[in-house]
Amino acid sequence: MTLPATIVLALAAANPADLVIENARIWSDGLPALATFAAIEDGRFVYVGSPDDAYIGRGTRKLNASGRVIVPGLIDSHVHMLGGGQGLNQLQLRDVTSKAEFVAHVRGWARSLDAHGADAWIRGGRWSTESWANPEAPTRQWIDEASGGHPLYLPRMDGHSALVNSKALELAGITAQSPPDPEGGVIDRDPVSGEPTGILRESAMGLVSGLIPESSVTERTDALRLAIREANRHGITAVADIPGIDDLAAYEQLTDDELTVRFFLYPTADDWAGAVEHVRDFPERPGWMRINGLKTYLDGSLGSRTAYMREPFLGNDAGHEHWRGLLREGVDGGRLRRKLEAARDAGLQAIAHAIGDEANHLLLDTLAIVHDDLPAARARSEHAQHLVARDIVRFGNLGVIASMQPYHKADDGRYAESYLGAVRCASSYAYRSLLDAGAVVAFGSDWPVVSINPFLGIEAAVTGRTLDGRSWQTQECITIGEALRCYTSRGAYGVFAEREIGRIAPGYRADFVILSRSPFDPDVKWDQIRPLSVYVEGRVVRSR
Repeated sequence: MTLPATIVLALAAANPADLVIENARIWSDGLPALATFAAIEDGRFVYVGSPDDAYIGRGTRKLNASGRVIVPGLIDSHVHMLGGGQGLNQLQLRDVTSKAEFVAHVRGWARSLDAHGADAWIRGGRWSTESWANPEAPTRQWIDEASGGHPLYLPRMDGHSALVNSKALELAGITAQSPPDPEGGVIDRDPVSGEPTGILRESAMGLVSGLIPESSVTERTDALRLAIREANRHGITAVADIPGIDDLAAYEQLTDDELTVRFFLYPTADDWAGAVEHVRDFPERPGWMRINGLKTYLDGSLGSRTAYMREPFLGNDAGHEHWRGLLREGVDGGRLRRKLEAARDAGLQAIAHAIGDEANHLLLDTLAIVHDDLPAARARSEHAQHLVARDIVRFGNLGVIASMQPYHKADDGRYAESYLGAVRCASSYAYRSLLDAGAVVAFGSDWPVVSINPFLGIEAAVTGRTLDGRSWQTQECITIGEALRCYTSRGAYGVFAEREIGRIAPGYRADFVILSRSPFDPDVKWDQIRPLSVYVEGRVVRSR
């Protein structure tokens, strides 16, 4: 049984601790300096500060940190755990750098599936061509022969467009004549022949993805187990996880012993009013798994050129000069407002994918109409990447949380100005400006879109370094302490858990990470920082 924090603290003065941490450099939001000692009783911190022998008794275990930095368990504020776990066993194209390499990977994966029959789908992807020496867009002609007769569905790295082969198009009945573009989506077509190119954007992806046989609940639960281990490997002990509402059964199958990550769930659903009863039936596990709210989409992504922007993208194709992205299905005609009202009335937190500046502007406007007390609602813009300059202050004034993924800056910074121009990019990835405006900024990864490694995200937020080695938008860089705060205490605030996790302080759950290298060293190499040990409620769940 876990005692309440108030009882733990009252007993601490009289009883030695279960575990003490010695010879440490403990960082936590709220500490005036690095502490060297901490005591843990019944899974919670009861003391943090200088060494105190009063907390050491005959049965007290001692953890010698050997002078290493300890941080609170890291919180990934935007992650897709099920998709990440599934992706670990699918074709990965994230790191390929040319058409030839892309095709070779597809061919090799197709051969590995031959034993499963011609109907076995080639899945995975996470490709991105913008940084290639020749950044050409892939087409079905690239991979028709290489896919060996297997239907193929490979989302781009952002998940907002996908490459499919001719076999998949045939199964979906997508031809030069039909069907028309669905609401909130685009079927890319050859401008002369009208034939589909193999690229589907946003809701059009569902024309093919809906044909892929669903995995069983057991298979999805197995994928979640892989994802939990991967999260712990990177020092993550809590997640704001975004599954599909139909995936919740897989989460119920996880045993208490398997939960070494705290899950705050935000399932996606088209009909929020109908989803309310569904989520109320979900069995909460206090401290470990609960549904906090619901997630919706307003727009797409920068890389897929489907983010909803106030002005057109640069470099649009002929005939589409005024293209500025698109709103997703279920947004206009008052539908976004009705979703937000359904969440408000049910006491659920509303979080909304909004990448483009106009999408974020629309979200802020609608939230201001729906809520009388927005700070209490803790509504969140997921991504908040590109903002109209005057909306930055509104995040702080309204109390809307900016849930951001800094590693996207390292990725998108290579090509963002070619899509938007330097002037519009000046209010993109506005970490510094949002913090200065009093906004709450919570950091996450968006895994499996990019790496789940939080230290790569911290590097991007602190240095502004892009994946091609340049420094970009450095006026929006923040300090190491601020970035850690966005991954800890601010992440806890974003999931209504700021009194339980996100800090190393008396009364808080003893989730912490011992790091291989100090993030505060002047010559720190961020990609070399590794969690040596990861603890949840004072018990080790990962050790190198």
